[in-house]
Amino acid sequence: MRHHKLPDTELVNVALFPIPNIVAFPGTVVPLHVFEPRYRQLVHDCVEDNRMIGVCHTIKTIHEPAKTQSIEQALSSNQATYKPQQIFSAGDCEIIKTTDDGRIIASITMRERLLLVEEIQSLPYRIVSCQSLTDELDGPVAETAETLQHSINNRLIELLSTQNAELVREFQDPEWLALPPADFSFRLFQYLKFDADVMQEILELRSAHARLDLIWAILKQT
Repeated sequence: MRHHKLPDTELVNVALFPIPNIVAFPGTVVPLHVFEPRYRQLVHDCVEDNRMIGVCHTIKTIHEPAKTQSIEQALSSNQATYKPQQIFSAGDCEIIKTTDDGRIIASITMRERLLLVEEIQSLPYRIVSCQSLTDELDGPVAETAETLQHSINNRLIELLSTQNAELVREFQDPEWLALPPADFSFRLFQYLKFDADVMQEILELRSAHARLDLIWAILKQT
């Protein structure tokens, strides 16, 4: 599997963990509950080798899992196989707990956004060679990214004012309010969830303004 390589960008190898309907963004933390043998090995290997894990949404299912099975069966056999999206986020994994039956409770702190260039290992799990995907410069726009950021944050406070006082306080925290628009456009998804395909579209956009503009368009209709 090979995709177009961006110019003048170094490659990094990451282990890939495709999960349907999960789109991860830089600056967020993704919790994992790992059953399958290949992915338990992936987690252990990456922690030992200090290798990043990429968590990505999927394009399609290549192999379906069994319709009904016990936890013991899930722990002893690999499940579905998926074709991954080529743009995803990756970061460092921490094992929080290993249960008596072998399941792993872990979290990944997403470090950067990557473009898949080539698959270099398929079994027992994928290792892919990637390039860092950075933003391009914004051209002239009607609204600044900072204006959009302010509008989005106020809208979220409005929506949550009677539902989640603790989260409202986080959105009013000076440190949160001081985030640069690019960081805000990613870290927002620690708290916000849209349809996975929409989130994938946002992840792939190459400017903070474009991401914030789409987020604002969605929230205005909420």
